[in-house]
Amino acid sequence: MREIGFGLLCGIVAALGAFLIAAWPVQGRPVAAFFPAGSTARQMSSAIAEAGGALVRIDTEAAVTITLGTNEGYHGALYRAGAWLVVDAGLAQLCLGSVKWSER
Repeated sequence: MREIGFGLLCGIVAALGAFLIAAWPVQGRPVAAFFPAGSTARQMSSAIAEAGGALVRIDTEAAVTITLGTNEGYHGALYRAGAWLVVDAGLAQLCLGSVKWSER
């Protein structure tokens, strides 16, 4: 029974590790910034401007933005500005494929 539990735990850790590696944002590439539910477009765009990035796409229903920032430490700045998760935009668009994006 312990072997099954150990195998299950190792599988979960490996899957989580693979997800984190795939989702890790790369400097200079677009990132998806997830904000708290109920965030307005103005709040999200202000947070992106505060972090020093450019807004590419925004979805107010899911409180997700696609942004581009070339500054060193841009991802950390997004967290400090209010984002609760910052991941690679390509992976986020695969997960949120049905979301209608607004390009402004």
